[in-house]
Amino acid sequence: MTTSTTSLPDPTATASSSSSQLPPQSKDTGGIPTRLLLLSDTHIRSRSKTPLPFPVPSIQADIVIHAGDITDSSTLPEFSLCLSYLRRLPAPLKLLIAGNHDFTLDQPAYSQYLESNSRSRSNSAALGLGLGSGKLTMTPRNGRKGHGLGDPGEAKQLLDEASKEGIYYLEEGTHRFQLANGARLTVYASPATPAFGSQGFQYEKEKGHVFDIPEEADVVVSHGPPRGVLDVSRLTGRTCGSVELWERVREVRPRLHVFGHIHEAWGAAVVRWPPLPALTGTGEGGGGDDGRDGKDKGKKGKKGKERAEMTVLVDRRDVQVGWKETREERKRKEEKVDKIVRDGYYPLEYMYPERDAEGAEQTLFVNAAVPNAPGLVPWLVQVELPRSDRDANGQVQGRLK
Repeated sequence: MTTSTTSLPDPTATASSSSSQLPPQSKDTGGIPTRLLLLSDTHIRSRSKTPLPFPVPSIQADIVIHAGDITDSSTLPEFSLCLSYLRRLPAPLKLLIAGNHDFTLDQPAYSQYLESNSRSRSNSAALGLGLGSGKLTMTPRNGRKGHGLGDPGEAKQLLDEASKEGIYYLEEGTHRFQLANGARLTVYASPATPAFGSQGFQYEKEKGHVFDIPEEADVVVSHGPPRGVLDVSRLTGRTCGSVELWERVREVRPRLHVFGHIHEAWGAAVVRWPPLPALTGTGEGGGGDDGRDGKDKGKKGKKGKERAEMTVLVDRRDVQVGWKETREERKRKEEKVDKIVRDGYYPLEYMYPERDAEGAEQTLFVNAAVPNAPGLVPWLVQVELPRSDRDANGQVQGRLK
């Protein structure tokens, strides 16, 4: 297991890293240990013979969470394939959100796309380009039916109907559930990501986005990562997560934050939060030190305020062979990858409670993107959730009003 610790001064800072031992577990806090299977960015294609590059995990979980980019092209057959996969997972509750590829779920964006497509076809026909002849018609409805996109609202209706089977599509906002194990779950969901191209659920960086995460949120599920946490793009070598998301998450401090979007940043990390007074000030962390010069590498900012500290537990290096590795190291890694691919999940062995042994709050962050790459499989993690104030005996698990 790869472990490195990084001080997080602010969303745009350059931070140092060094090896570190995992902190000891704290004593039982009275919560209920809950097992979650986490995945994102399945990018299911309806024409693929193997929609997912790993088998259905056989291990029992309490909750399955899919953090968006369910499909590759947002077609109805692709959504149906994903639902078929989720039905096979051994968990009583399954939650999923949309990603930028699932653009037909973004009804304003999809309606605008259809209107633009209709105008484009009409203009082409008026110019005599012949796009209205033969198999390709000018009718937007027939066009989208031919591509399997469906009408506005049709994909959402398909997902909403799956709630009868314990599969819940979560739109942006707060959702509450009673679990079969006696725990209570408050989850905040958001598909919003900074704009890149012209897909669904994207916002302009200049305008920003409000992530209205409630203080009582146990789990945050967003399609994109927060700035500075498992969000480095291979294309640019820079962090590309949301500043607004990071700022709100560090205020709320949920037990778990699940996301995807940046495929190459697959991994798991724990952030240990400083006392709340240390996060007051400019909103950039470290009490106003912007950290852009990368010189301040300690745990405290220039004003002496403690910063959040991130420990990377696992990343791609744990499952992908490097050219500098010895033959023995390659063999061990290949055997490890063979096992997790065969099992269909990566077990995160260490359970992080809400607070560490010193009483500091901490959050487990997981980039659960599972593109078609060797060793990148769903995560199996365990977190403590608060006990329900309801009597779970004989009560059917489900969504709370």
